[in-house]
Amino acid sequence: MAKTLLSPQGKTRLKAYLNQVYAAVNAAVGEEFEVEPSVQQRLYEKAAEHGAWFLKLINVETVAQIKGEKVGLAVSGLLTKRTNTDSNDRKTSSVVSESKSGYECQFTEVDVHITYSKLDKWRNRTPQQYAELYSSIYRKAMTDDRIRIGWHGTSIAAETDPEKNPNGEDVNKGWIQKVRDEAAEQIDEDGLTFGHMDADMRNLDVVVESAKQMIPEHLRDDSQLMAFVSSDLMADYRLNSLAANGDQASEKVLVNDNKVMAVFAGLKAVTPPFFPSGTVIVTYPENLSIYLQEGSLRRHIKDNPTRSRVEDYNSENVDYIVEEPEAIGIITNVTQYEEAEAEAE
Repeated sequence: MAKTLLSPQGKTRLKAYLNQVYAAVNAAVGEEFEVEPSVQQRLYEKAAEHGAWFLKLINVETVAQIKGEKVGLAVSGLLTKRTNTDSNDRKTSSVVSESKSGYECQFTEVDVHITYSKLDKWRNRTPQQYAELYSSIYRKAMTDDRIRIGWHGTSIAAETDPEKNPNGEDVNKGWIQKVRDEAAEQIDEDGLTFGHMDADMRNLDVVVESAKQMIPEHLRDDSQLMAFVSSDLMADYRLNSLAANGDQASEKVLVNDNKVMAVFAGLKAVTPPFFPSGTVIVTYPENLSIYLQEGSLRRHIKDNPTRSRVEDYNSENVDYIVEEPEAIGIITNVTQYEEAEAEAE
């Protein structure tokens, strides 16, 4: 393959951008540098502003230590009481859950590159536009995988294998795996069917209600609960709705800001990015957290002309947390019921 070279204007733009990045952190171009905690948090805030809408729903927390206690979910049930102070002292109740399990952030790499041919397409942009285009690709690489691993992660390998684990299953333990480990009674993985009178459950409303019933009664009817429904199940429902109603508009399912929204069992339902198929989860969105160790983000940007690209090396200590395992209900292996074909006579 022929070697790709940056145009003179492309070189100027790239050099200016690298100088800007390294000057901001008071480091020499090409050195590894530590990203300030405020910038580390802002990375995820900017991603949410520019389309990573799911990050707005959940918690992205910076924590001081690599290992410690959870921040906790501010939903603790009944707090109001009365005490007979003639015989007993008044006692306070925690306004956040106090789970016995804590967190432990895992070292995680996100190393990406951008080819000269891609960079050269931005050569006529202003310095501000060039910086934003580069930053948007960098942010997307970081934050998309954070969400993907949050749903699919099951283990922590010393060296990961993306070919065998294309969704980062071996990078970290995500939210669903944390529930398996910490509160197995909150997840049903036996498999069930829906959508027919002979199915395990008649429709998706019943499936969502079943997940909701896994949550204790004192938390179950909170208006902040939300259902996460996989795109395949949402599509099955949508197709059945269209078949039943013809061209009539359905008010039950709509698309808003690139996310599917619906109402099942009285709960607002959405399909999060990279959400595993055949899955229904009911919880408070803020019950799901990504913990980032403060100051753990390291970055090294390398202009590599031998490969005709710019390489961006990043590492960060990360953990996925279900703040209150009681406050979540998960059903996996959900499928649309299929009638058995009649045997030939």
